[in-house]
Amino acid sequence: MANEATNQHLPLRAMPPLRGGRFAARVSGLVAVALVGVLAGARTAHAVETTDVLDAFDDDNNDPFDFALRVRFQNESRTATIGRETRCLAGDAIGHGLCSSSGNVYARELKYQRSKNTMAVDARFGLYKDLEFYMSFPFVTSDKWQHDFVDGVDRTNSTIYGAKDSEVLFKAPYNSVARSGFGDMTFGLKWAPYNYYRDATHPTWVFGVDLKVPTGQAMRVDNTGVGEGFYELALYSTISRRALTIFEPFFNLHTNLRFGSDTGLFKNYGATQGRDVDPGNQIGSQFGLTVVPWEDVKEDKRIEVEGGFGMDYIFRGREYTEIWEALASADNPCQASTGCVNTLHSRSDPGADGKLTQTDGITTVEPYGRFAGWAAVHYQPIKYFQISAKVGWMRETAHFLTFADPGVDLDKKNGVEVKNSNNTNEFSPVYLPSVDTIGQRIRLLDAANTLLMISVSGKY
Repeated sequence: MANEATNQHLPLRAMPPLRGGRFAARVSGLVAVALVGVLAGARTAHAVETTDVLDAFDDDNNDPFDFALRVRFQNESRTATIGRETRCLAGDAIGHGLCSSSGNVYARELKYQRSKNTMAVDARFGLYKDLEFYMSFPFVTSDKWQHDFVDGVDRTNSTIYGAKDSEVLFKAPYNSVARSGFGDMTFGLKWAPYNYYRDATHPTWVFGVDLKVPTGQAMRVDNTGVGEGFYELALYSTISRRALTIFEPFFNLHTNLRFGSDTGLFKNYGATQGRDVDPGNQIGSQFGLTVVPWEDVKEDKRIEVEGGFGMDYIFRGREYTEIWEALASADNPCQASTGCVNTLHSRSDPGADGKLTQTDGITTVEPYGRFAGWAAVHYQPIKYFQISAKVGWMRETAHFLTFADPGVDLDKKNGVEVKNSNNTNEFSPVYLPSVDTIGQRIRLLDAANTLLMISVSGKY
């Protein structure tokens, strides 16, 4: 979703079955789990979903080739509260409250809701022993969001809308364009150098890499595209170990590196843009437990119940935020013809036509944290078929949605200037004074996502 999303988006990614594993599954932890497994003395024949890797050319187990095809339906819902940094003197009215003391405060302005529905086809192929290639084809059937004033706020007291046309930032309430279409594909490899189901003296340890490619039309205010317009390289490692016959705890480490594409909105406009170019990178970990309450090893039937918790840190970067489309929309009442320059990069150089550049809605976002939990059930009634259901929940820490630097002091004199000693404008072309200036920034005060997913898989 937004700030992700998108996630993106989206936290709680459903493909591949759980990210990654962790370099040092700390020695002491492994020893403890291994002792439990040895004492249990039990060994099953099939890996659980979190560390399952398909095979090929596995003569030892008479398994020449593995293939799996999954159809996945999911809904991601996001709610958030948006505020604006503003100067308030003691006793002044801000929205539906009063300032208790003088200083900058975060005035609660907008409530935000988004719903995204996706159908995806995930294909997995065994390449060699414990080596798998996979790819995902996402089809976004609907993606729409809206925001409205919070209780006690309207056009007369909002710092977003403003009492005059020249003070408007964007329209509120706002309903987005209804978006749908083919999304961004993912391709990946995962490999298990150690597999408990081959050798019970070792845990199952999976390493993986996947690449999300901007195959979808990048979202812009003048289209209905659903793509995010950047490449995302993910590296992950997951380790798990069966213990006491029915339990398999797992631990994961992962990092996501993001790079803007030529087809998207994440572009480098030159030296004065500084560090604000690509979406923020991400690091995180996950841990949880899979319980197998029933299993028929001979017939390859089982029920798995999985639960886990994850933590991620998202570095500073440029993103599609909750306000991007409203800010850049052609329906925005802030127009230069009314004397409103809030959506113009008014301190950077004008374009080739001599006019100031209109914002495309993408803004620089402050670093933030994300905390997520999920639960899933996987039911395999016969060897070649599986049904899964998953629910997830995620929250983000409060952070600024507009956090760009003014520019770069190229001549190292007098700070950032419109004309420096070399007659060069040092202001950043992505700095938007109306929202990036301290005291006027837009802030995400709270945000929560929910995920509902149902999938059916055929295996060979």
